[in-house]
Formats: sequence, C-alpha cells, structure tokens
Amino acid sequence: MIRRLVIPAFAVTVSGCVSVLPPPVTPEGLYRLNSASDVKSGDARIDLPANITIFEPTGSNLLLGNSIVFEDETGALRLLSVAQWSDPVSRQLQSALIDRLTQLTSAGSGLALSDTMGASGEYELQWEVRDLVLKSDEAIVSLRGVVSHFKSGQIKPFDVTVREAYVGKTGEAGVPALITATRQAVDQLARQLPDLMVLSD
Repeated sequence: MIRRLVIPAFAVTVSGCVSVLPPPVTPEGLYRLNSASDVKSGDARIDLPANITIFEPTGSNLLLGNSIVFEDETGALRLLSVAQWSDPVSRQLQSALIDRLTQLTSAGSGLALSDTMGASGEYELQWEVRDLVLKSDEAIVSLRGVVSHFKSGQIKPFDVTVREAYVGKTGEAGVPALITATRQAVDQLARQLPDLMVLSD
C-alpha cells in the first residue's frame, strides 16, 4: 500500500518540474566569418618570411563560444537570442586568419599552418580575444598576442582593436557590424605578421 502511494507522488513531482522548463531558444540567424578570406583584385599581397603556426585564440568562454554578446551602458553582458555564431568563434577566427594569409601570400612565401595539422612552423602565433562584443551603437573587437621564434626565443607582442559604428537594431544592424569589425581585425593582424616575424639584431 505504501509503494502505491509513493510512486504516483514521485511521478507527479517529476512531471511538474519538466512542465516549467523554458523551451530552448532558436536563433533567427547563424553567422560565420568565412568571407574574411575573400580576396579582391586590388588586395596587396602578404609575404611571410617563414612558416608560422597559428593557434586557436584563447579568452573568455562567454566570448569564444557560439553566443554573440551584447554589453549595455552599465557593463552588463547579455546573450543575443536572435543571432549566434554557426561554430565557436575561436575556431572561426583561427580559420579566418589562416585563410586570409593563404589567399594573399605569394608563391615562395612562408605558409600559415594550423596547430592541429601536425606540422610546425619556424614561428608561432598565440593570441587572446580581449573583446568581441556589441554595444548600442558600435561593435568592438580587440585582439592581443605574441609572435615567437622557435630557435631564438624572440617574442614580439601585438594589439589590434577595431570599432565599427552602426545605426539601428542590434540584431539587424549590430551583428553585421560585428562581423565587419572582426574581419577587419583579422585582416589587420594578417598584414602585421611579416613585420612581427623579422628577427631583431
């Protein structure tokens, strides 16, 4: 008799908990950075003096996952429900930089390699995403890192920050601005690399 009373009560409790869970949020759009590798006819070439291994950037898990982050005037961070990255943006940044370098390097130039390829370069690029957020009127992307030479141990730091203003709703105008800013930051870093790979006397 006791067992018959306990089981239905437990079932009612579980079903009650399940019924109050919010439904998963499905974003209206998924975004990627692949067109960062699109090369226009007038783009200047990039000549790498040697092979370089590009690592996946580090940083806050909040910024480097699939979520697109909005920062309000108080500094509070919120996740956009209408838009997400199609893949973790850390991997997309790594691929975008390698693609950009691969598309723009001349024949005989050094190669940009992923750290997952099993081949290593004479140089290494390790970097951090400091900011990748939308505000009410601008998108901000900030990258920081070092290029190191394997044999000499020489290290050269770099900082790249891009701000892209926009007017309109965050989902409609802000997300494209963030993508534009991110591509510009990747392009700026790609063009800095030859100078960062020159050994000092």
